[in-house]
Amino acid sequence: MYAPNNYPPRGPQSPMDDIKGGFATTAAAMVAILLGSPFNALTAPYVTAMAERSYSYEVVDLIGIAWMILAYPFVFFAARASILAALTAAGVYLAYRFI
Repeated sequence: MYAPNNYPPRGPQSPMDDIKGGFATTAAAMVAILLGSPFNALTAPYVTAMAERSYSYEVVDLIGIAWMILAYPFVFFAARASILAALTAAGVYLAYRFI
């Protein structure tokens, strides 16, 4: 069947990892609030145009509403990943610089 998991759960390795994750989440939430609506406004016409090729008008309206709701998580997770990558790269640069 399944092999038992003999490894302990991995959490943050240091207090800096916890601080970095919290900052990235908070900053990504602010970015999602600010940029979720412009992202939806710029991409919704393309999404509805693609949906109109295959679905009826009622379903296209539903897809437009779903896209509007999903725009915020898309922006949030993209911003969080990029902020974490930037903070990690900055930490590696500073560690390399001070060694």
